[in-house]
Amino acid sequence: METLLATKIIEEIDKFSDTHCAITDDLGTILAKSKNFNIAHPQINSKSPKALSLNLAGKKYGYLYLDEPTAERQRVGNILKSIAEVIIQQVRHAEILTSDEKRLDQITYDFLLTDTLNEAEYTAVLGSFGIDLDIKRAAILLEICDPGFLLLLDREILEGEREKIVARTKRNIETLLNTFYTQHPNNLAFYLGGTKFLILKDMGDKPEEYLEEFKKTLNNLHFDLENELRTNITIGVGDYSEGLPGLKESFTEARTALKFGEQTWGKSKIYHYDNFGVVAPLFSGANQENINFSKNIIGKLSARDLKGTLECYLNNELSVGKTAKTLKIHRNTLIYRLEKIEEATGLDPKLFNDAFQLKMALILDHYHG
Repeated sequence: METLLATKIIEEIDKFSDTHCAITDDLGTILAKSKNFNIAHPQINSKSPKALSLNLAGKKYGYLYLDEPTAERQRVGNILKSIAEVIIQQVRHAEILTSDEKRLDQITYDFLLTDTLNEAEYTAVLGSFGIDLDIKRAAILLEICDPGFLLLLDREILEGEREKIVARTKRNIETLLNTFYTQHPNNLAFYLGGTKFLILKDMGDKPEEYLEEFKKTLNNLHFDLENELRTNITIGVGDYSEGLPGLKESFTEARTALKFGEQTWGKSKIYHYDNFGVVAPLFSGANQENINFSKNIIGKLSARDLKGTLECYLNNELSVGKTAKTLKIHRNTLIYRLEKIEEATGLDPKLFNDAFQLKMALILDHYHG
């Protein structure tokens, strides 16, 4: 029995009764108590007739302690015990993913990340679960920064414990969404395996009008999600596009924003696809020719230990003075290195068009890793 669960039971009991009561763990330690409970010490005698055992599926979770006369305990004891056990059952059920949820998670993964499920099949399956795909939605991809949070690195973990953590995380995401977005509440959450969760965000009837307002909520959403889950999260957000093809496109954008943002500016932040402007399509749609160009350029720079110099120069807006100061080298040394970069790549970093190509090569190298 955890304190949060005990507190929830007391809150529910208080709605029905003003009984002097407390919830304890299976050792008799008080975890939560009603406001009028008068026993000050933290431990109760679990063998007392005032202590009613709380059980579920043959397992003892703790005690409901009623500090009342015998007649009152007999009058309300069984009712309050039943309320407590129903709440325990509801909470414990919420700690596992149902078979239906697992199926929804899997088919969403198949539809968005593989070619094994087409639009008609996905529509049919979600329709059988009562999910309305006519609601306009955009993709928000969440990645837990610490794989240990979901116990993914623990090989000795007891069976079912990892699944409980995943289910609890998904429930917390859903709970926060319901309280955070009250204007457009038809949001869906899925677990995509590993450290990733997906939100399909309800964008309302007029997503084009709602989009700017939605973007303003993103930093607060990131802050609240990290507080709710008590772990660091990186988030990628895609734009809204019409229909199921648009949903797939939005997911690709969210994944691109997350991956590139994480590699460029770091984890535990939120990135919208629009953050990357006109170069964004390069990341999700780079062809092999562009990738090979990038690898060839970066390979030549790395072989001569010039990649860091180029990055610093580009980050300092092609300023020789600023770059030399940052690198703590003489201007002539920097100019010599820039000449070596031109010699190695055939591109002069001092010229804007050539510098742009070098910048793209670095970006593609970061993204495709």
